[in-house]
Amino acid sequence: MKIPTLCLVLLLTGCGRVGAPLPPFIRVPEKVTDLAVRQDGNDIIVTWTNPAKYIDGSQATDLAQIQIRADDAVMIKVQATTAGQSQTVTLPVGAAVNVNRSFSVIAETAGGKLSQVSNIVSIAPVAVPGKILNLRGVVDQRRITLTWDKPQEHPELADAYRVSRIAPAETQVVSDTRYDDLRYRPGEMYTYDVTAMRGMVPGIGPESVSVLIQDKTPPQVPSGLDIVVSETGAFVTWSANAESDLAGYHVFRNGMALGDKLIATNSFFDSDYRSGFSYAVSAVDEFGNESAQSASIKGQ
Repeated sequence: MKIPTLCLVLLLTGCGRVGAPLPPFIRVPEKVTDLAVRQDGNDIIVTWTNPAKYIDGSQATDLAQIQIRADDAVMIKVQATTAGQSQTVTLPVGAAVNVNRSFSVIAETAGGKLSQVSNIVSIAPVAVPGKILNLRGVVDQRRITLTWDKPQEHPELADAYRVSRIAPAETQVVSDTRYDDLRYRPGEMYTYDVTAMRGMVPGIGPESVSVLIQDKTPPQVPSGLDIVVSETGAFVTWSANAESDLAGYHVFRNGMALGDKLIATNSFFDSDYRSGFSYAVSAVDEFGNESAQSASIKGQ
């Protein structure tokens, strides 16, 4: 069979050309550029973002480990986590306080390819205060009040305290061993962490306390009772309580409460007074907590 001339030419020359060879991938990781260090208690926290790409622009797929270097020497090697994601390692401060130390990292692939050295960061760890003591939480007078004692270890180094509410999250730094939280929802449970601080460096800790938002603290017992007797009855007065959540008072005559309703003011007129009647007063807050009765006073 005779093959047409055109088909013969195509068979001999092929249907396309072979392109130029592609350059090989350079699987050297990009260097880390955001290395950061900070002190937390007796630990040094080292944080960085793992390289997302190789230096040729392709995606990094075989990161194996990260060399953490201290003062230009490899201190430790850790397994690399996900490329392009943040990674954190905790190192002990050790005995080298008040000594400046420089840190850097190098990323390494499974094939042994090394990135350039990262940015260099320095830190001089300091001695820090210990854990706070006797952390307590009380709900009263429309607020949650936290109190605590200074650390037993290095209390002289504690010049502030970091108070963190876990959820809903909120953090405050206070100078006293007391913190008042005015924002809460009744019936919920809040957890707080408190850490002594030396400047901006956290001490050992934190200590934690959980507080159920139920006010079970009664008002102070009323004091300063006085009575003025007249022909029309007896006028009983007492010193006003200072609680911000005070709802009112109950007045007792000869040990019996005069009605179920609270008295909003710190005075009461009894038109049914008889000679020798005695009176006492209790205070009640908005949550229904009632104080003990005051010392009684007797009319003439």
